[in-house]
Formats: sequence, C-alpha cells, structure tokens
Amino acid sequence: MTVAVRFSVALLLASVVAIGFYRLFVAPTIALGAPPAPLAPPTPSALSTSALGAIGLLERDRKTDPSALVRYVNDRDAVVAARAVLAIGRLNNPAGNQTLLTVLSDSSRPDSVRAMAAFALGLIGSQSSIDPLAGMLRGNSPAVAAMAANALGRIGGQPAVDALWPQLSNADVGVREEVAVSLGEAGISGAPALDYAHRKVAADTLASNIFTERDQEVRWREAWALARGYYQNEAPALRRLLTDSEELVRMYAVAGLGRLKDRTYALPIRLSANDSSWRVRVAVRDALMGLRDPTKVDIKPPKVPPSDFAQPQPVPSGAPFGAHPQVAIVTGKGVIVLELFPDVAPYSVDNFLSLVDRGFYNNLTYFRVIANFVVQGGDPKNTGNGGPGYSIPAELNSVPQLTGIISYGLDYDQKAMVPLVDTAGSQYYITQSPQLHLDRGFTVFGRVVKGMAVVDAIAPQPNGNEPVDIAKQVYRCQPVTPQTDDVESKLRTAEIGYDAR
Repeated sequence: MTVAVRFSVALLLASVVAIGFYRLFVAPTIALGAPPAPLAPPTPSALSTSALGAIGLLERDRKTDPSALVRYVNDRDAVVAARAVLAIGRLNNPAGNQTLLTVLSDSSRPDSVRAMAAFALGLIGSQSSIDPLAGMLRGNSPAVAAMAANALGRIGGQPAVDALWPQLSNADVGVREEVAVSLGEAGISGAPALDYAHRKVAADTLASNIFTERDQEVRWREAWALARGYYQNEAPALRRLLTDSEELVRMYAVAGLGRLKDRTYALPIRLSANDSSWRVRVAVRDALMGLRDPTKVDIKPPKVPPSDFAQPQPVPSGAPFGAHPQVAIVTGKGVIVLELFPDVAPYSVDNFLSLVDRGFYNNLTYFRVIANFVVQGGDPKNTGNGGPGYSIPAELNSVPQLTGIISYGLDYDQKAMVPLVDTAGSQYYITQSPQLHLDRGFTVFGRVVKGMAVVDAIAPQPNGNEPVDIAKQVYRCQPVTPQTDDVESKLRTAEIGYDAR
C-alpha cells in the first residue's frame, strides 16, 4: 500500500470518527428542541403478577368491565381493596356503581376502602349516587364523610347542595374543607343549574362561615368557593375580605370582585396594588386590566434564595425509586425539586421517571407561563403541540391542586373546550397557586418540595417571542426533605404553612 493510499485511508477513518463524534455530541446540541422519534410507553413498575399490578393493567384498559375488579374489591388487604374500587371509578362506567355503593354502605369494611368508594362514585358521577353519598355525611368517619362531600361536588345540582351546606359546621376540618370546595364547584357555570334559593343558601352560608371559621385551610377554600361560584351573590363579603390577614383569602377576594367587571369596585381593588404578597398583586393586576384601569402594579416575583441554586445529589437512572422518589429540575433561575406520588398515580410516575431517565426533558423550554397560574413544559417541539409519541390514561385522585403541584397537560376538545382526559404524554405543568378547578380532569402525581421561588421566577414569553427559561437538566435525586408520615400527609393535603423553599 502506497503512502498516498495509506494517507487516504487514515483520512477516511478520521472523517468517520469525526462524523461519529459530531452526531453523538455536537449534532444533538445544535438540534436542540427538534422533536425526537416517537417513544414506546413505559413498562409499569408494578408487576402484572401482583394484585396492584393486575389492577393497574385492568384499569388502563378503559374497555374493562367493572366486574373484573370485584375479586380485588373483596381482597382482605385494605390497600388492594381501596385500589380496586378507585380503578372502578377511573373506568368511568356506570356499571360499576352498584359495586361501589355496596362497599360504601358496608360498615364492616375499613374506612379507607369506603372513603375510596365514595370518591370513585364521584368520578362516575351518577345522579343516583347522591342520596347514598348524602347519607355518608352524617354519622360516619371523617375520611368517609370528606370523600362523600368531594363526590357530591363533582356530581353537583340542587340535591347535592341541600346535603352539603349544613356540613360547613361539621366538627371535622377535613370535612369542612371538602364541603367548601364542593359548594364552589356546584355554583359554577356549566354545573347542574341551581335555582335562586339554593344559590342563596350556599352563598350566604359560605359568606357567614368565613368570618367565624378559625381553621385557615378551611377559610381560604371558602374564599375560593365564593370567588369561583358566588361572586355575583356575595360582593360585599368579598370586599370585606380584601384586608384579611391570610394571603389566599385576599387573593380570592380580589379575583371574585374582578369577575364582576363592575367599576364600582375599582378603587378597593386598586388599594390592594401594594399588597405584600406577589400572588395578590398579580390578582390585582388581572382584575384592574379587566376593568380597563391603567394603574401600574408591581408583579415582580420574590427573589430566589441562594439555597435554591444548590443541586441535589443524583440517583442512578433506572434505580428502584421507592415510595417517595424525588426529581431535580435545573433551570437558569435555580433548582426545583419535586417529590412524586406513586401511591396515588403509579403509572403517571412510571411515565415521568421513564422520560427523566431517557433525558427527554433536558433542555426543553417552559413554553407556557401564566403568572399566579402555572408554568408548563415538557414539549419536545416547545410549542405546546408535541409529546413523546404516545399517551397514557389518566389517574384521577383525591390530592387537590395546591401550590407547587405537578400534573400532566392534556389535549383539548377544540369545540367544547374541555380537556380530553386520557391524553397525557410528556407535557407537565406546575401550579403557582391553588387551582382546585383542575381537580376534575387533571392527574396530580407530585409536588414541589424545594425551589417554589424558582417556579415563580420562571419568565412568561414576552410579546410572543421565544421563551428563555429552560429545564436544562432533569434527573432523579436524593431526597432533600424528610419523608415521615406526618410530612407526607401534609404534602398531599395542606396549603397553609406549606414551605417549598
């Protein structure tokens, strides 16, 4: 072989190596944001040979007859039985109603199973369930009564309101929380219509109770209900609440008055423009914009603390994730740490972790940011129209959409403008304040445990230009917060005192 030939061969090999290097390391960087090839859905972490795995398999097939789950409903293990009754609700098949009603009325069953049956009845939403659910509000455990109230709010209508409003004086805080939210849902446009008498009794009871209620978790939910469903009935009460000591109560008071589109309330709303809370000021800005009031409002979010730039220790991809896996999202504004909830949305967590392990989320932008609402990312096209190439079924659950909740985005029916429930893929959103109206259709599968100031600092798209805030790296990490039972319970239920710094 001549020197020239050897040189040519060496040059060719060098070129091949260079091209390989380019394709492996350089090209992906240049092609940042280009949609990847469709992926396969993740393998469930729960084996189909286990009871929970088998239930999940049946549930994800929406054509499953509810009777196929009865054997698990009658399992002696309360965890298995509760999971089975939830699966019946998620199938959204009225044929499962009778099984759920039988479980609900069986006082020999554990409260956790009966409570889940009540919640599941709300998912199916049959009017025939109202009377049995109403009966559960009295003389039952708080867990069962709370989920019965939740279900009644999902079904709505005048009989539901008749059962709900007296329970605003229930001795249990958790029951009162659910009753307040359910009354708010019953009063919205699009819910079964309420006549004047029912609307008045619901509105008046909420408005009177909020001034005597001592529990702050109940009070802000009552304010939410007034602003959501009864702002036209209770404007004087909302005006009084503008100076309340609780941030969320003030925020919903502003929001409710703003929905009236009545310039009579421009001045009291304007007086809240310097509120100490960023979220209240955003609500003031939005309300004044609706009233065409030119008052300038400072809506700059709080400064991100230095501690929110520290990156947690990574965990190897594919490692067993345990009961409470945590994931770090490194952004240009700091680090967000999420705890995921496989106990309430196992396949949703499987899907998220599968995408995290594949590096799917790295370098994707937050393409939708609405102050005091949500930041949304996870789209490989960075437009809101992309995904992984597959969709997964919803796993609706009873964890409310509080601040810092992560849920999957969904496709929408463009004519009816309602979410299409089983269309989750890779897009996710994180809430910047409670968004309880999203509980009906969106799957909660985790919550921010550190870096909430970073979530608030994510910038909206300026004037339709390309967004600048990016999830640079997303990876599994070592837990950064305690994971004791009391902390885990609060993480799934509490807003007041919630600290994700």
